[in-house]
Amino acid sequence: MIYGDLHCDTLWRCFERRVDLSDPLLQLKRDPPFSHLQTYAIYIPDTVDDPYRYFRTVYAYGQEMMRRFPNMVHCKTAVEIDKAFAAGKTPYLFSIEGGSFFGPDPEKNRRTAKELKEKGIAFLSLCYNRGNGLAGGNLSPERGLSSLGKEVALILREEGISLDLSHLNHRSADALLELLPDGVVATHSNCFSLAPHPRNLTDEQIKALIEKNGLIGINFYPPFLTAEEEASVEDVRLHIRHIERLGGQKVLAFGSDFDGIEHTPKDLTNLWAVQKLFDLGESYLYGNMKRYLDTYFK
Repeated sequence: MIYGDLHCDTLWRCFERRVDLSDPLLQLKRDPPFSHLQTYAIYIPDTVDDPYRYFRTVYAYGQEMMRRFPNMVHCKTAVEIDKAFAAGKTPYLFSIEGGSFFGPDPEKNRRTAKELKEKGIAFLSLCYNRGNGLAGGNLSPERGLSSLGKEVALILREEGISLDLSHLNHRSADALLELLPDGVVATHSNCFSLAPHPRNLTDEQIKALIEKNGLIGINFYPPFLTAEEEASVEDVRLHIRHIERLGGQKVLAFGSDFDGIEHTPKDLTNLWAVQKLFDLGESYLYGNMKRYLDTYFK
């Protein structure tokens, strides 16, 4: 199978535990190579004193960890992804959750964005759940997208980095969708109309992402699927079908959130169980991720 995933927290989990991808406790335990394009998120906690230094530390840990798996290839463009697959390798991408290292100096922000692009960052969320000086997170509904957040978003797009809505509150996400004509994704979010959790997307936001040729990665976390503690593969498919009914077949992808969630749907407990979705006819979702990366990841 070819399975593209817009988000997991496996790298951060490995960093916290000082383990690697072979750790048996991981939901995304890896034995490469295989046909799987994974995006590894680098989460920046709100509590760290120097967030950019923290990012560099986790990034370096990830690079060193991947060297233990010679078939893993860090790709910085869509062309490199195609070459990796053609060579029988396992490509991977990096993303960032939390942009609190951006500040009031525009030139410094430009240098930072350029370095992030050089390091191959594909997607970046301006904030995590509690928000920061750039945007409001889903646990801070009173805050919106700040003028600094707008400035940083435009700088990131100039460098070719896509903006991720998944942890923004609805107010900030709406403002970002209004600001940017393209290069906007929700790497691991579901449908608010099916599960009214603040981490999920409204129908209007889904339609805006469709208009902008974005991506929506369906999240496997049960409370985002059913607003309850239990879920199944059929609940994942309900969110897929809802986005299709809104005209969004071309924006659908996976955003498993493996190793960032306490529990999974009962029949989607690990990477290999995702085959069940393919057996049920959802294999086209990888094609959408490829289409987006071919257009915006250069």
